[in-house]
Amino acid sequence: MDRNTITGLALIFAIFLGASLINNKRTAKAFEKTVIVADSLYEAGKYDLARTEYLKALKFKPNTPAVTQRVNEINGKFKPALDEVITETDPVALQESPVAISPERNELVGREPDSQEYLGQFAGTGQGTEEFITIENSRIEIKISTRGGRVYSARLKDYYTYDSKPLILFDGDSTVFGLNFFTADNKAIKTNDLYFSLYDTDEYIDASESTGIAVLRLKTSSGGYLEYKYSLDPDEYMLEFNVSFVGLNNIIAANQNAITLDWKAYIPQQEKGRTNEFNYTQVKYKHYQDDVDGFRERSQKEFEEAEVPTKLRWVSFKDQFFSTALIAEESFMNGYVSSTSMPETS
Repeated sequence: MDRNTITGLALIFAIFLGASLINNKRTAKAFEKTVIVADSLYEAGKYDLARTEYLKALKFKPNTPAVTQRVNEINGKFKPALDEVITETDPVALQESPVAISPERNELVGREPDSQEYLGQFAGTGQGTEEFITIENSRIEIKISTRGGRVYSARLKDYYTYDSKPLILFDGDSTVFGLNFFTADNKAIKTNDLYFSLYDTDEYIDASESTGIAVLRLKTSSGGYLEYKYSLDPDEYMLEFNVSFVGLNNIIAANQNAITLDWKAYIPQQEKGRTNEFNYTQVKYKHYQDDVDGFRERSQKEFEEAEVPTKLRWVSFKDQFFSTALIAEESFMNGYVSSTSMPETS
């Protein structure tokens, strides 16, 4: 590996940004440890304390079916109508209207997660079959999931990990990437959890000789849609990403001045010297027409956060030699970034 080389995957668009970084290996250990504690409390009949631990575990690994199922089960033991419900598609969502839980069947009663009441005009997108699109050139292979319409994984073809395995910048459900907004009828939409449809797009796209394009749409019942368009040029690491809102003027809340992008990533281990690699793994960002900023390398803090009230040009998850970056075509309005790391456990 050329140790003076930093390559990256870039997504280009202009919307409000929120991001966080969680170290994959350490977070996995923290998740497992928290679940063990929660299971012990549950077996002891201490359901309230167990529920707290399960919710803590979901912060480390959202969308974990076994944990969300156990939280729903505990919720059902407390009372038949709840203000807070944990579902697989929205693991930490607070519901305003009461929804009953069936302890025996462990499912929502009285309201379907994919219903008009839950998703409004986006009803029908809450459930589906996850499909994958592969778009690649000579340098990078990218998989895009119809669940969330997001980049599911990115593999650098010219590089390998210290043990000769494929170098994956990120992979699978460890990544959250989606737009969060409210509709005119006050439905909270999180696109990371919804199912997009392919539009004039094949499941495999070869961008080795010409630009490869993938288009996904999140459709509404009235005919409007949110469109994600990905473009990859030959011999490039940059993946261009454009967002279009078509026929949504009367669907998105009129008093909403910005759309939130929620981006979370678990950064996998690439190098043999994990301690040294961890010292250089951080969140970085560039102020619009100003200097690069971010959390200090070699920091020993388990958690760091920063509100950035001014415009940003880009934000990046950076490890020792590689970066994954979001680069605005012009600028992001503002942002919030955080970094969480877990100490090694035996």
